[in-house]
Formats: sequence, structure tokens, C-alpha cells
Amino acid sequence: MKKIAFMLCAAAFLGTMSSCSSDSEETVTVTNRGAKVTRTLVVTANTLSDFTFAGKTIRSTEATFENAPVSGSLKVTPVSAEFIEQEAMNIEFGSENTLAYDVQLAKKPTFEVSQEDMLSGQIVTNDQENFEMTGVKASIQVPSTTLISGNTTSPFSITTYVPIETGQWLTRGENTEDAGVLVMRCAADGAKFSEPVIVTLDIPESDGLDLVCVSEDGKEVLPMIEVGGDKRQVLLSHFSEWTTVMRATSTDNVTRATAGTEVSTHTINVSTAGKVTITYQSKTGGVWLSGKKSTTITNYIKNNLGKYVVTNVKYETPNEVPVGKLTYRVIQSYEDGSYKSGSSTFKARKYTGATIEVDIPQGGHSGGAGH
Repeated sequence: MKKIAFMLCAAAFLGTMSSCSSDSEETVTVTNRGAKVTRTLVVTANTLSDFTFAGKTIRSTEATFENAPVSGSLKVTPVSAEFIEQEAMNIEFGSENTLAYDVQLAKKPTFEVSQEDMLSGQIVTNDQENFEMTGVKASIQVPSTTLISGNTTSPFSITTYVPIETGQWLTRGENTEDAGVLVMRCAADGAKFSEPVIVTLDIPESDGLDLVCVSEDGKEVLPMIEVGGDKRQVLLSHFSEWTTVMRATSTDNVTRATAGTEVSTHTINVSTAGKVTITYQSKTGGVWLSGKKSTTITNYIKNNLGKYVVTNVKYETPNEVPVGKLTYRVIQSYEDGSYKSGSSTFKARKYTGATIEVDIPQGGHSGGAGH
């Protein structure tokens, strides 16, 4: 079957709306470059929530927003008052057509210790349910000689959860890619200390990783001292939400050509002539490939490269399609990167938004193709 490459016809179609000559067996191959793909935002949460984006609210544990704007604010509000609400996050599609986020909402702490008891040597930890959610055991120890100001009445508690913020947290060079992997919510919120308190985090399989602790406003970056095995300690002068950030350096982040493209071919039957809406699957986000793997690294990949999902995306053919068989190809490109954090190395793959290539039979008439 003779093929007419779409790009050869594009100028005539856009400039004069004239057709490319064809016979009954000719096919126009239309390569979509994103203009016809519906921007889709997929968000999941671990509890029933109200997902609000672009003026629309969906109550569920998973929400899909189609025809999404290029940017906007995403708010995830847990229905139950037992859960802690995370801050709204800014969504920027950029060149991507599909974005996916996994929101981990923590329950409010059930284990609290008064300030008087904390100064007397008692230690407060996150409760069992919170430990089971993140796999991290967290605790606060207060020196008896410290003076507390700012908030001198509220009890002490600590809760951990995985942040949903994405992208770089710290800038340390063009090959550096840092991401938050854990938030510790320390209360009494607003309390300040004349002598720092000790926060200990037991983070599974985190030994050797380059981890730091960043204040809520991003102005303080504190070392997380290894005190044996997977245990880390950080000294805090005040309480709020502190984020554990994994610092990594990209040692080999190259976009491959043929080797970096996955192509799947599909055929559907068109029973009524006209424009056709194709629903296809698109991969998005990052996935671990090799090397050391742990919860910390998984959280890093998710919050730096995006949550890995396969989701449905819609594409409408730009011109009329005759009755018969229509063939299309889903072309999925990706980047492979090697990362080093502390003494650990691993590889991860980041998928970019899929493009679609459609073979439209002309069925005995002439017609242009658009993208």
C-alpha cells in the first residue's frame, strides 16, 4: 500500500486547505505532536478525598481530569477529619500531556506527650498506624536544659508521610537532581528551642544515601547524621514540617534514539465515516531499572521523575475517516538515567508523553491531514 508522509502534505493543508492527490489505495499517515491529545491529570490518594483542579471537584480515591489546562492548582482534601491535609500543589504540564500523582495523607497523631513530660526525659514517637504507612519509625527527644518558646502549651507529637511536591528541592549543579522523600510533621508547631531537640528517623534501607533535612520555607538545610544502620538524627531549633531530601547526581542521562522508543501497533474497525476518537494507553513518570532499590529511592523516583502509571488518553483524528480498518501506532519515548546518591547507585527510566501515528485510508477521495 502506498504511503504519503504527512509532513509532505502539511504545508498545502495549512496554507491553502488544498488536498494531496490520492487514489483509492492511498493512505495518509498523520503523526500527532501533542496538539490533539487531551491533557490528562490522574491523582490517587490513600483515603476518600475531594480532588479539586481547574474549578472541578471529584470525590473518590482516584480522580481523572481530562481537558486539563496547561497549569493550575491541585487541592486534595481528605473527607475524614482524622487525616492531615497537605498543601495545594502547582501543576505544570509543560511538554507533557499526561501527569500522575500519588498523594499520601497521614492520620493525625494518636500518641502525644506533654511538654512537661518531654522535659523530664520522655520520648515521643509516631504511632503504630503511621509507622505501618511509611515504614519509618520517628522519635523526638528534648534536652532537659532547653528553654521552649513560641508554643509552650501544646503537646509534642511526630507524624511522617511522603510529600507530593515534585522537582528539584536544592540547586547544587546542572547534574544534580534532588527530591523530597519524607516529611516529618513535628508538633508543637511553632515551638522554638534554646538548645536543639533530637529527631531520630529509622528509614529502611537508607544506609549510605545522601540525605539532608530541609525546613518548610527551604531556608535551612541540616545534615542528617548516620548513627548506625538506617538510623539518622537531625538537630532542630524549631518545629514545623521538615522534609527529608535525597540528594543525587545524574551520571548518565541521555535520550536514546531507536533504543529509547517503544512502539505498539493497533487496528480498529470504523463502522461510520467521520472523525474517530481513539483511546490509547500512555506511560508517564519514572520507574526503577537496576541497582540498589529501597522505599527511599522509590519515593525519590516518584517525586523527581513522576509516579509511573499507564493511563488512557484520547486522540481525535483531524479529518474524516472512511468506513473500514484504521491502523494506529502508539510511540512512547523515554530517557534512561544513572544516579548516584552517597555510596549507592541506581538506574531509572523516565517516560515522556506518547505520540500517536494514524494511517487513514482515503477511500477513493482526496483529503488533507492535520495534526
